[in-house]
Amino acid sequence: MLCGVDGLGRAKADLEHGDARKARDRLKGLVATYPKNQEVRSLLAEAYRRDRQWPEAGRWGYLIGPAATDWERRAFENHSAFGWYPRITEARLRRLLQVDDLAAVADETGRALLRDLPHKRNPLRKDGPLAAIRRYLATQRSRQIWR
Repeated sequence: MLCGVDGLGRAKADLEHGDARKARDRLKGLVATYPKNQEVRSLLAEAYRRDRQWPEAGRWGYLIGPAATDWERRAFENHSAFGWYPRITEARLRRLLQVDDLAAVADETGRALLRDLPHKRNPLRKDGPLAAIRRYLATQRSRQIWR
């Protein structure tokens, strides 16, 4: 698929000149236009990595092997992807990665992640009846505070 060559070239030039913020802005527009382009996603992950925003680098390189490290992928999962949800769902991942067909974006590493997705659990969520009660009480306390 032919990507916006002019915008992609400008984003690469911005990264070479050390302006990761400008490159990110250009690349976000390109991701919206070309959601299945792995090169754009890899460059966006690199732009976030240069600003030391590890969860976002993991987000954009999640399904592309060399675009993100395992540590960045875990940072993405811990930070924003799975919050209060007990399991990681494909629908939630599609929304976060802004693509309809996850397999179209994924390389071999990404396909392995997608195969493991139904068995993967939120690393921060402790399941069980006591944990559910604690979550319920915490929700009630926060509602009282923010009224």
